[in-house]
Amino acid sequence: MMEQHVIQTFELFGPFAPFVSVLVGIVVSIVGVLPSTFVTAANLVYFGLWYGTLLSFIGEVLGAVCAFLLYRKGLRYALRRPLPDRFARLQQKLQAQKGREAFLTILLLRVLPFVPSGIVNIISAASGVSILLFLSASTLGKIPAMLLEVLAVHQFMQSSTTVQWSIAGIALVGYLVYRVYQKRISSI
Repeated sequence: MMEQHVIQTFELFGPFAPFVSVLVGIVVSIVGVLPSTFVTAANLVYFGLWYGTLLSFIGEVLGAVCAFLLYRKGLRYALRRPLPDRFARLQQKLQAQKGREAFLTILLLRVLPFVPSGIVNIISAASGVSILLFLSASTLGKIPAMLLEVLAVHQFMQSSTTVQWSIAGIALVGYLVYRVYQKRISSI
C-alpha cells in the first residue's frame, strides 16, 4: 500500500520525517487528484494520533496555499479550456462574491466531503479572492474535514481485516453508484 511506502520514507529520513510528511502533504495537495488519506494513515501510524493529525493538517493547509498560488499563476494559460459545467457555475458564483460571502462559500466548499480539494483550489484561484481570504476560509474548512478523515482512517486501521475489506467494498460500490448517478444527471 502507498502508506507503507510513505512510512518507509519517513524511516529513511529519521529526524527529518516531520518535514518530509509536510512536503508529501503539499505535493498531494498540489497534484489535486491523489487522496490524502494514505498520507494521513502513514502519519497516524508513524507519528501517533495527535502529532500525525497535526502534521497532516499542516501539510494540507500549506499544500492548499501552494496550489492556490501555482494555479493562480498558471490559470491565465490553463483556463483557456472551460471547466465542466458543474464547476464553472461555482467559479462564476465565487467570482461575483466579495469578502464575507466569498469566505463563506470557500468554507462551505472545504467542509463538503464530495467537493474535491483540487477543485476548491482551482475555483478559488480563478476567482480573484485574496490569498488571506482563501487561507483563512480554507484552513477553517479543513478542520472538520481533517478530523473526520483522521477518525475514519484511525477507525479503519483499528478494525479487523474482514471489516476493512467490507468497508472498502462498500465505499467502492458507493463511489461507483455516485459516478453512475453523476453521469446520468449530466446527460439529461
